[in-house]
Amino acid sequence: MQYYGRRNKSLAQAVYKEDLNDILDSAEWVIVDIRMPLDFNDGHLKGALNLTTQQEFEELLTKTDKKILLNCYSGHTVALLGSDLVQQGFSNIYFLDEEIQNCLN
Repeated sequence: MQYYGRRNKSLAQAVYKEDLNDILDSAEWVIVDIRMPLDFNDGHLKGALNLTTQQEFEELLTKTDKKILLNCYSGHTVALLGSDLVQQGFSNIYFLDEEIQNCLN
């Protein structure tokens, strides 16, 4: 198995700040922010969904075939989650290997 990421290692493919402009403007992606709702409301990536329960997340996984970009505070938690999802057979999982605060406008 191949691991991706500079700061955090994951079986999901890593995405970096410089990749975000293309992703945020693309209909091929769903952005999932797993941070706490108060932090999400303070600032998030354009078009991001704030999913905080396993049920919400499982619903999304079964309804879309788009690429899913996961983000959290630092990339650590989504790197772990991404690895779990890849091991479950999902191939459309990516994670933001960046501090989210460095990626917000």
